[in-house]
Amino acid sequence: MSCRKLCWFVVALLVYCCAEAALVPVPSVQAVDTTSWFRLLTVDTSLSISLNGSKLPTTAMRIGDTILVPLNVLHQAWGTVYAVSPAGSALTIGSRHAFWKGMSATYRLDLLDVPWDIAPVRSDGQLYVPLRELMEPMGAFVGKQASTGEMIVAYSTKWQKEPWLRQGQLAQLETVDLTNTKLKRVATTRKVVAFTFDDNWDAVAAVRIADLFHTYNGHCTFFVIGTNVRMHPDAIRTMVRLGDDLGNHTLSHPAATATTGANFVKQIQACEQVLNGMGLTTRPYFRFPYFAEDSHLIDVVTDQGYLVVGSAWTIEDTGPRRSVAFSVATVRRFISPGVIFVGHPNSMMTYEAMKVVLPELVRQGYSFVSISELLRGR
Repeated sequence: MSCRKLCWFVVALLVYCCAEAALVPVPSVQAVDTTSWFRLLTVDTSLSISLNGSKLPTTAMRIGDTILVPLNVLHQAWGTVYAVSPAGSALTIGSRHAFWKGMSATYRLDLLDVPWDIAPVRSDGQLYVPLRELMEPMGAFVGKQASTGEMIVAYSTKWQKEPWLRQGQLAQLETVDLTNTKLKRVATTRKVVAFTFDDNWDAVAAVRIADLFHTYNGHCTFFVIGTNVRMHPDAIRTMVRLGDDLGNHTLSHPAATATTGANFVKQIQACEQVLNGMGLTTRPYFRFPYFAEDSHLIDVVTDQGYLVVGSAWTIEDTGPRRSVAFSVATVRRFISPGVIFVGHPNSMMTYEAMKVVLPELVRQGYSFVSISELLRGR
């Protein structure tokens, strides 16, 4: 075969292969099963229902003080499987099972009889069930936002096997003041200090810091990056198990001032979704990467339901002068009741500084609190 014929043969073979490949169906990407994820369901005073901030097309019903929602809302939120008939109705959320006969005044949850304040109601071909009376015995956090009057239901079916995943910071969803443009400290005479840590590039250092605070009967707050959470989920679980708060520090740590508002919202939401997949949340705390912010961006964040947390002082563990001695000296100089410090467990240096600082502060009468504990006046 001549060189020219060989070249034409190769070209023809490539064209044929490409055509064959085009005819082969590409398997679709399998949908992610989110039925065990953390979900935040809210019902506002107009009875509009939102799921993780997105409004649903259906509305709730109010009878007296009781809020009722259609069963399909629970299916959208937590993958609830249900069956409805005139004789009786049943539903399953995760591994929990509920059953009731007709419109009876009680329902059976696993082996317990639980009363309804209002029995389920049929309307427009749908069965509406009392939201609090069903979800609270399941272990959900159920509350009311003080400033808006919204009903809040937060839940993950992962909590059924690991109840410690139900974070203490959820209580702040009821009382968080989103008109506070930036929290840097709390006015108090109590000797409390809130140490917060951003980024957590070094998972070993971060976990050791969490353990160290636990040793002194204290807590701290970690503002996490979604990509790091994906790489080190066990570190995040340890922080939560020890009672520490989690805050949102975006998915990949961009400067908010260098991107659009829409893209920045996606960064916030994507970070939250990573935690949601673990049955956890970063709500209601957010910190800007690099503290790159302005009044408009703060409004963007608060519109997402987050309180912007700043700091009164950094412990100087990232700059060119960083050292254990310099971080320790900084804390000694600026410690005062109600102050918020920010550090970065991106190396063991920060851990070594905390090993020096914490026992000193304990001797001075200080206790170490998470942001939630600081706000509620522990």
